[in-house]
Amino acid sequence: MKTKTKASLYIFLIFFVTYIVIRFCIQWVFSDINLYLLSAVAAAITVILSPQRRIVKKQSGDQIQLKWLFSKKVIILK
Repeated sequence: MKTKTKASLYIFLIFFVTYIVIRFCIQWVFSDINLYLLSAVAAAITVILSPQRRIVKKQSGDQIQLKWLFSKKVIILK
């Protein structure tokens, strides 16, 4: 599997899980919220909290770097 494909898959899975958790938490707190507003708010929060990815080319090969908003540590995937 190519590095870019692997990075896209990781980002999608992290985004999906984060979106589902945030959506159900918002729905639990505000039980009478409109469905469209719930989806929009959950998506906006998820975009902010999702990791950013970078693909760095090195001599040994490509590396995927993930960085979250609240973490200074960079996670390196190969």
